[in-house]
Amino acid sequence: METVNCAILGSRGLVAQRYLQRMVNHSWLNPVSVIGSSSTVGLKISELPWSLDEVRPKLPDIVVKDLVDIDQLIFELKAENVQIIFSAIPEDVAIRVEKRLAREGFVVISHALAHRMDSDVPLVIPTVNSDHLTILESQNYGTGYLISCSNCMVVPIALTLHPLISNFDFLSVNIVTEQSLSGGGRGLLTKGRMGMPINSAIPGESESVVRELNKILGKKYDGIFQEANLGSKVWCSRVTREFGHLASIEVEFVNEISAHKVIEEWQKYSFESFDSRLPSSTNIINFVDGKLDVEEHRWSG
Repeated sequence: METVNCAILGSRGLVAQRYLQRMVNHSWLNPVSVIGSSSTVGLKISELPWSLDEVRPKLPDIVVKDLVDIDQLIFELKAENVQIIFSAIPEDVAIRVEKRLAREGFVVISHALAHRMDSDVPLVIPTVNSDHLTILESQNYGTGYLISCSNCMVVPIALTLHPLISNFDFLSVNIVTEQSLSGGGRGLLTKGRMGMPINSAIPGESESVVRELNKILGKKYDGIFQEANLGSKVWCSRVTREFGHLASIEVEFVNEISAHKVIEEWQKYSFESFDSRLPSSTNIINFVDGKLDVEEHRWSG
């Protein structure tokens, strides 16, 4: 397959760097453009501080572009034959530019909060609800599309609950999270590394997790996607660990379900409905039997 030229909105943030890390040796995706803030414009991406705990990969010779003149940026991206834009920018900027870029014919995949709950924007975890991509048919962006990615804490919770909600009826779900510094962005990670005090509260996070879970685990009825109603109660807190979130999940079922049956459903569950030809796809869930060690087990996948 020919590679697809891609751009990244964001240059120094953790999500932007994760995009770069995953794409520089990707079989299908070719990063050709990076757009950043005024503090990074004109610098090569290899000159920017690296914040991830993995070794910095060999980065392409890309100079950071400016987002100030959106018309000029669109002209340059089209000249570079960019087809996909991965967005890792703050919400206020995302509101201003993401839909405009979609209308210009780009496929915009956004990690920003801005459009996650818009009814015409699919909020997708590919191995859970790729069928929600049919929502794109209701968008009116010509050849462009806008797709949202979820809160990072929602991903493992949705992966855990999806095989169960597909087979059993829930009465309630209680979730308690421990979220690492990286989830709060580069600034919070730097603050933690400097030994500065960290507030354990994450304002609005619990509400976001509830909303996004209900949307992601929703099903189509009579041609319309309807949100799930998990009856979730969520308590989120920040911990001083640099990387690796942890969630404790308690589910109350309508009917009595044994622990053995729950484990059986997890073991049977596969991602067969998802396209296994994708370079980084998986078709099994990794199980850890016993006490979790976040630092060790976050590499188990």
